[in-house]
Amino acid sequence: MVKTRNLADYAVNLKYEDLPDEVIEQAKLLVLHTLGAALAGCSTEQGKRAMELAKAMGGQKDESTILGYGGKAPCVQAGFVNATLADMLDWEDCSWTGHPSAGAIPAALAVGERVKSSGKEIICSIVAGYELYERIAMAMQPSREYDYRNRGWGLTSWNIYASAIPAARLLKLDSDRMENVIGIAGALTHIATPRVQATKTDLCKYRYGTNCMNGITAALIAESGISPMHNFLDGEMAGYWVAFSDKCDSEWYNRNLGEEYLIMETYFKHWPTNMWINQHLDGIDIIMREHGVGPEDVEEIIVRPPVDRRMGFKPEGYESIMDAEYSIPYCISVLMHEPEPGPNWYTAERMKDPKILDFASRVKAEGSPLTLVDAFIQFREGRYPEVSVEVKTKDGRVLNQDVPFPTGHPNNRMTVEEFEARFRRAASFTIGQDKIEKAVDKIMNLEKVEDVSQIADLMYE
Repeated sequence: MVKTRNLADYAVNLKYEDLPDEVIEQAKLLVLHTLGAALAGCSTEQGKRAMELAKAMGGQKDESTILGYGGKAPCVQAGFVNATLADMLDWEDCSWTGHPSAGAIPAALAVGERVKSSGKEIICSIVAGYELYERIAMAMQPSREYDYRNRGWGLTSWNIYASAIPAARLLKLDSDRMENVIGIAGALTHIATPRVQATKTDLCKYRYGTNCMNGITAALIAESGISPMHNFLDGEMAGYWVAFSDKCDSEWYNRNLGEEYLIMETYFKHWPTNMWINQHLDGIDIIMREHGVGPEDVEEIIVRPPVDRRMGFKPEGYESIMDAEYSIPYCISVLMHEPEPGPNWYTAERMKDPKILDFASRVKAEGSPLTLVDAFIQFREGRYPEVSVEVKTKDGRVLNQDVPFPTGHPNNRMTVEEFEARFRRAASFTIGQDKIEKAVDKIMNLEKVEDVSQIADLMYE
């Protein structure tokens, strides 16, 4: 069996000239969208703490830029901070198996800045990262019978491959060492635990940071020439998958590799919330705009169906960003009171605002809850759970809106102009208008950039 080696060969031999135009554009949009999400995350209290942690870690090499802060740090530390920031508002992408952009983009930027990579090299590294990450993650998706609630789901575990592969590609590792990276990254993977998400702690954000740090570290260990770990994903020995699943579909490792680009299945979130809340916000946004409805007009809101573990309402307020961004009642309320999204939705004051919380208490649910297992299965099959919202106004109107696909889904793509507008909004919390416009131009013409440091230099004031 040579599946691990085939993955390594693909990552090493991928050429920019062989990429379809739509794949190149998708990689650039991922850079734009993810850096915008990270810049928005800079102004949160947790984002600021992540920047402080990078300083506390020390390090003498000024290699890679810390977003928002502007200081430079060793690439592993910059990767830690920037990946943490990328997930801080849950505004980055969603794939079938998690959030690869929170690893791939910070790793590519940090290592690319260290070795002075060109824009074309960055694009290839991101595509390679997505294609390997998604196939490795899909191979180990559990069955319906798997005990998710007590064993957890590994979306913040296998995410390490989203950063390790781009880092190794930019370090120009050969196939032997790229294969070793796959093994080393596997050995450095986080355990899967339901405890982190169940407690709604913002530590979940830092797991993306440590994944990115560990992924870059895996590439640097392989570059150093350590003794090899061949065939990590192959063979009969209990493998990588046993830590996260009750089965392994090893055919996924090389499925349509080089023929089908799974990067194109990415869902870009329009709103800074958990992915299974975005449809509800789309529906409310449409009703607000088309019917001129504001929070003062609303008697009650009903969502159909509710989503498993997403209807939590806390009349005393929310303690963490993650707790708030996983609550349909809170997110609907804050959208109606502050239609322009960003870190302004998740300040300590906003998450305990009596006005926001009182309105959130009016958001109810009807129907059987949509389970996350079923939701993700539909996503992978090219379908999506349909959501509807109903707004009952104080003057007796009943306004309904169905939302079959969220904005940003592959079947409901945003235009390039919408992507750019979202970046301008997200980035505005951290950098000025002049740098925003220069960043948009550089990123949307990434293939012409000779040194990615030119983009990194625009990511702070």
